[in-house]
Amino acid sequence: MDVDKANTVEPVKSLVDAKAQIRRATEAEGIPYTYVSSDCLDGFFLANLVQPEATAPPRDKIIIPGDGNVKAVFNEEHDIGTYTIKAVDDPRTLNKTLYIKPPKNTLSFNELVAMWEKMIGKTLEKIYIPEEQILKDINSQ
Repeated sequence: MDVDKANTVEPVKSLVDAKAQIRRATEAEGIPYTYVSSDCLDGFFLANLVQPEATAPPRDKIIIPGDGNVKAVFNEEHDIGTYTIKAVDDPRTLNKTLYIKPPKNTLSFNELVAMWEKMIGKTLEKIYIPEEQILKDINSQ
């Protein structure tokens, strides 16, 4: 996630704001930089298809945030490392943000679920949680 373009709510907002402050301090001091924006990490988000407290992807029902149509980029951690290392020696990335967004890695939650259903040969019960409810739940914590 590019902290300069993120639209977040607490508790994530504080973390994003702190990262943005570090960026501004780096730039103000004239320190050469390359920011790497890689969005979602496969190992974190796909291990359980973003199901709270689950240790594996669901096999019966799945909770889908919003309408499930918003796209996100899912990158494998090793690939992010490879691109980051290559960026170090590439003058085109100096004082810029490198976005790691392979088109085939850009999927909606509904697309991820459809892929999972195809893999397991089963249709899951889908429970859609509206954005307003998600924000209400976050604010009540």
